[in-house]
Amino acid sequence: MRRTKTTGRRIGLYSLGLLLCCLMGLTGGLLGARLAQRHQPQQIRQESPETSEEAPDISVPEIAPRWHNQVMEDPLEDAGEQAGLSAAQVISIPDTINAETEYILREKDLLNGSQVETSEDIPDMYIGMNREQFVTAMENYEAAPPLSEKERGFVSLEVLSFAPSRVVVQMNYRYVQPSKSFYVVAINDLIVVYKEDRETVYQYTNIRLSQLPERLQQEIIGVMYIADEESLYDFLENYTS
Repeated sequence: MRRTKTTGRRIGLYSLGLLLCCLMGLTGGLLGARLAQRHQPQQIRQESPETSEEAPDISVPEIAPRWHNQVMEDPLEDAGEQAGLSAAQVISIPDTINAETEYILREKDLLNGSQVETSEDIPDMYIGMNREQFVTAMENYEAAPPLSEKERGFVSLEVLSFAPSRVVVQMNYRYVQPSKSFYVVAINDLIVVYKEDRETVYQYTNIRLSQLPERLQQEIIGVMYIADEESLYDFLENYTS
C-alpha cells in the first residue's frame, strides 16, 4: 500500500510539472511575440495589416517630380529666353547697302513721260547706309544738285525701292531743248543763261556781274537778249575767267 501511494504521488507530481511547463511555454511564447512585434523595424510595421490603413502613404516618386521640376525646368527656360533674345537681335538688325547692292538709276523726262533705266555700281559713299540714311542723302542731293545736272534740266528725285540687294532711284528732268535765242540775267552776282521761254535754265556760269564792264552790267540787269547760240558762245568765251 505504501508503495502504491508513493507511485501515485510521483505520477501526480510529474503530471503537474508537465502542465506547468506547458503553461510557462505558452506564456513565454506570447510574451516573446509581443516583444518582437513592438521592436520590429518601422517599415515592416507599416506594412503590417494592423497599421497599413492608418499610416500615410508617403513614397519617393511623389517628391522626386517636384525636385526634378525645380532643377531641370529653369535651364530650359533660360535657354528659351536666350534663343528669343538672339532671334530678336537678328530681326532688329537694319537692312544696309553693301558692295553687292544693285543700283538702278531711272531717268524720267517730265515733258513727254519717257524714261531710261540703267544699272550701275553703287557709289562708295552709300555703302553701309540704311534706308533712313540713304533717303536723307538723296534729299541733300536734290536740294543742291551738281551744276552739270542743273544744266541737263534736273528737277527732282525719288527713292522708289530700297533693299540690301537692290536700290531704285528715279531722277526727274526737264531736258534742255534746242533754243534759237537766249536771255542772260544775274542771280546773286552770277550770270545765268535762260532759254527763249525765260523759264528753263540753259546754263549756269561762274561769270560775276560785278567784274563785267559797267555798260554790260546795266544791259544784263535789264535782261540781255542774245539772238543765237553762236553769239552766246562768243559772250561766254570772252568773259569766262
